[in-house]
Amino acid sequence: MRVAVVDDDVNTCLCLKDILQSAENFIFAGSFTNAAGALTGIPRLSPDLTLMDIRLPDLNGIECAKRLKRTMPLLKIVIVTGTHDSNLVGTSLQAGAIAYLIKPFEADQLLATLRFAAVNQADAKPNEKGTKITPFSKIQINTNLPLNPREREVLKNLAEGLLYKEISDKLGISYSAVHKCLNNVYKKLHVSNRTEAVRMWLDKARE
Repeated sequence: MRVAVVDDDVNTCLCLKDILQSAENFIFAGSFTNAAGALTGIPRLSPDLTLMDIRLPDLNGIECAKRLKRTMPLLKIVIVTGTHDSNLVGTSLQAGAIAYLIKPFEADQLLATLRFAAVNQADAKPNEKGTKITPFSKIQINTNLPLNPREREVLKNLAEGLLYKEISDKLGISYSAVHKCLNNVYKKLHVSNRTEAVRMWLDKARE
């Protein structure tokens, strides 16, 4: 998988480049520090996947992702953000992103998310112009997951972008309890990371 990076922090681009170059199954295709460069450069590079930071100097990453998907419907986009916004997941999916990462993250978390994105495709169907879209109205909470009330509550907060410590503070339980609870969630859902769990929580309605 050829991966392009869009981030206004040059050091972050270099760090991601190092990670990708040392990883199996991924090739660093190039990087861009603003949306304008990405919108013109990514179609030329034709990567399989793009890591898109949400905060760019000229255009936010979600809007940039939306514009890229219009011309490159098969491009897989992972949104990267440091903002804990409860609307972020839905807005990112609406723009065509297949997954998201919250800063700061470890290299293994990044690679796990990329592997997930590499083998999964968001449910979509062609519109009249043949472009694949994922309507926001199709995003629903999956109420059929085999989780107990506490596990559902913790996963809901995880989907809203909260870190383990923030979930601990919000729910009034220990950090270790949050960690243990999410480990149980991952086992029950047969997933290995938060992105896969959140995607199951935000399951899309079937026709």
